[in-house]
Amino acid sequence: MAERKINGVEYKVDPLIATKALILQARLMRAAGPLASKLPAILASRREGSSVEERAAADSEALVAITGIFEAISPEEFASLVKDIVEIARIKRPSGQYDPVDLDGDFVGRLGDIIPVAVFVLSEQFGDFFSGALANGRRALTAKA
Repeated sequence: MAERKINGVEYKVDPLIATKALILQARLMRAAGPLASKLPAILASRREGSSVEERAAADSEALVAITGIFEAISPEEFASLVKDIVEIARIKRPSGQYDPVDLDGDFVGRLGDIIPVAVFVLSEQFGDFFSGALANGRRALTAKA
């Protein structure tokens, strides 16, 4: 279970069961298409200890990736995918209780928080997978050179 505060609001994410994680991963890969290769670096930059520069570069890459996704799928499919991602998280209410995120209710007037929450959820759900992909892919090629 991971917790993160984004713009003053605390979110918590628990691991998905394997089947749901695989389905979500497939949807992401289909939506991202050729931009899927950028996802490992974007998610890796969100790990603890990453520098401000790494995070800023990842934010730029995320915007490029999101733009590409808009070209690949319909706005409705995009909204559905983002909704399913952010609603994996739970949000801390003023009472201190964590409740499931409601995209339409919890982000009114806070649209800028949606993508950071989605990146947090994805990094927690798939960080190990993408870390392995990085180690077996680009880092492995670098090590051979």
